[in-house]
Amino acid sequence: MILSVSRRTDIPAFYSEWFYNRLKEGFVYVRNPMNIHQVSKVMLSPEVVDCIVFWSKNPRPMLARLDELKDYMYYFQYTINAYDKGMELSVPRKEGIINTFKELSDKIGPKRVIWRYDPILLTEKMDADYHVKYFEEIAKRLEGKTNTCVISFVDLYKKTQSNLKDTQAREPSQNEMVELATKMCQIAQEYGMVIQTCAEAIELESVGIKHGKCIDSVLIEDLLGVKLVVGKDPNQRKECGCVQSIDIGEYNTCAHGCKYCYANFKDSMVMRNRAAHDPLSPLLVGHLGADDKVTERKLFSFIKMPEEFKRGDIVKLKHPEKYRKSDDVFGYRINLYKIASLHGNEAKLESVSDMIPVSELLPVAVNGVEDRWIYYDPQIAAPFLFDDEKYDGGCRYFTYYMDALKAMTEGGKTYREMIEKKKLMYVHEVQHWLRKKENGVDGLKVNELKN
Repeated sequence: MILSVSRRTDIPAFYSEWFYNRLKEGFVYVRNPMNIHQVSKVMLSPEVVDCIVFWSKNPRPMLARLDELKDYMYYFQYTINAYDKGMELSVPRKEGIINTFKELSDKIGPKRVIWRYDPILLTEKMDADYHVKYFEEIAKRLEGKTNTCVISFVDLYKKTQSNLKDTQAREPSQNEMVELATKMCQIAQEYGMVIQTCAEAIELESVGIKHGKCIDSVLIEDLLGVKLVVGKDPNQRKECGCVQSIDIGEYNTCAHGCKYCYANFKDSMVMRNRAAHDPLSPLLVGHLGADDKVTERKLFSFIKMPEEFKRGDIVKLKHPEKYRKSDDVFGYRINLYKIASLHGNEAKLESVSDMIPVSELLPVAVNGVEDRWIYYDPQIAAPFLFDDEKYDGGCRYFTYYMDALKAMTEGGKTYREMIEKKKLMYVHEVQHWLRKKENGVDGLKVNELKN
């Protein structure tokens, strides 16, 4: 499962001690927002938690204890907006939260700290020019500390309208969204970032911005080095691209006091819930009552565990920088290797003199990114791709193996169709399947660009 911590409240800022206590005890209780007496028990074992996604405007309270997360993969959705205290009543000063962002990035890497600039709303004082100016000021300070920025435009739901009634805030028009997005995309590119939208219906690909997924299976697969079997979260609105997750937060508990917040309904409820918080309780707010019914949720990992490696399998290395292929004459450092032989916990790879621990080997996903150098023999002349290019279905020096498998058929179905039906997600699993079909030969090779 993927753990969301949390869309409903800022757990890193206000409840980090509680969260670390939950990890120690190995479970958390979560009330159903639609029926508060229905309580789910969610186990937090690293065996079932594939990744944790933190949402925060100030994760400073977590930083000193990040070592307690060493058994988990995680990343942060970190919001830094250009609003003042009139809009974000209790969010710390920008200088402090920017410094925290930098420190967090230095600890876990820029890929795992995603900058959120959202939601974007307009007032007479905070017009489009205001956002462009301060977006660039923040981007300049975050240069090199993040790879990705997420933006969204405010939706004035009834509860947000009530909170914003004294601010004259409004939603940007379609033209204002396009104008803002165009300028922000240019700024982001200048500072080494890619912009994605969050839960937006508007199409902005023409200005260089794609729809994003905040709980992102592609990013998680990249961080874990494996494939996930997970679908879109059915509990989120249509425009949201996030995959399935379990949120352990509770509404009306965030103390930032943001006027645009959809997760707080009344200040009095926030104060009451905050007062009832006990860092030692399994519940974020209060304790179990006589009318509460606890049900343990059936949980499982979304990770598609790969088949065991065999001789001839194509793999990649966790640390390719430690090894060098003897035939890499052009120095492309393609992180694809064939297993020449296996000897207990060690492997001999083709064109590598060192014996490699099997623990250093990783499966290669079938997705046209890492496996773009793999072809199905025989080779056909066409252009090839370099490290910063993703395979787009065009021609290269060799036929991309999954395209070649479209031409091979059995019983009216192509090999590619059969592979997709069997949900084979790793290259070496495709090889195992092909060997069964083709008398022990799989035909897959790596284009090494040799002399």
